[in-house]
Amino acid sequence: MPPMDAVFLAWNYMGNRDAERMVFHYLTTTAWTAVAKADVVLCNTFEELEPDIFGPYSPAATTILPIGPLRTWRRQTSQAPAGHFWRADDEACLSFLDAQQPHGSVVYVAFGSLTVMSPVQLQELALALLASARPFLWVFRPGLAAELPAAFTDLLPRHGRGKVVEWAPQEKVLAHPAIGCFLTHCGWNSTLEGVRHGVPLLCWPYFTDQFTNQAYICDIWRVGLRMAPNDSDSTVTKERIMERLESLMGDSGVKERVKGLKDLAERNMGTKGQSLKNLNTFVEFMRK
Repeated sequence: MPPMDAVFLAWNYMGNRDAERMVFHYLTTTAWTAVAKADVVLCNTFEELEPDIFGPYSPAATTILPIGPLRTWRRQTSQAPAGHFWRADDEACLSFLDAQQPHGSVVYVAFGSLTVMSPVQLQELALALLASARPFLWVFRPGLAAELPAAFTDLLPRHGRGKVVEWAPQEKVLAHPAIGCFLTHCGWNSTLEGVRHGVPLLCWPYFTDQFTNQAYICDIWRVGLRMAPNDSDSTVTKERIMERLESLMGDSGVKERVKGLKDLAERNMGTKGQSLKNLNTFVEFMRK
């Protein structure tokens, strides 16, 4: 792996010692036992995204097949895109994005399926989105917190360019030209979806691998910014959130680098791409 602060590896940054011991035990027993029995390990990534892992001198290169980025949103089941378990009514999100100008102006906010915010932190985020004057699409998942702050719900109609939904078709949203940045918890699926659509990432991780993913995003790929300092456990203020948003939206270097990764991602899943070749290799292996 590339160098990074070991404090933020998944097994060492869970918020309490009991959880850290549990995750460490899982990774060093259950997970490694499964890997030892496997003939091949498939990963939703691609070679250029993690060259230290898949380089010619890495022992992982012969046992791990990168087959990403996977394009689940393009393949419909009877109810929704593959991999999506909520309702598939996405017209409201896309109609909202269609109405936003200029391109690259919308802040997309989504924290995955497990992250929970304190009421105080939720209020700071809500008021920052209103105060920024930028259009935003916020996926406010049931369970993220008890409810939106009253001050936010009162002011939202006057803001005029913000929308709050319980679910969004994330890959379709990230592919939309109106999106300018992605405020994310840094889950791996969200990270890869942001990268493959060329969207700069504003990182707000909460536990396990999300801090490792943040290190890749901010320090190694340099396609995003941290919302909070590594050593900060305090509430992130409205002012800090606004400053980070503006810094990311105005960073041309980040935009150029993430576009480069997007191009590499597309190449890997093209007809001559390495990820597609790896997937075909796996299919042939299963047929034997």
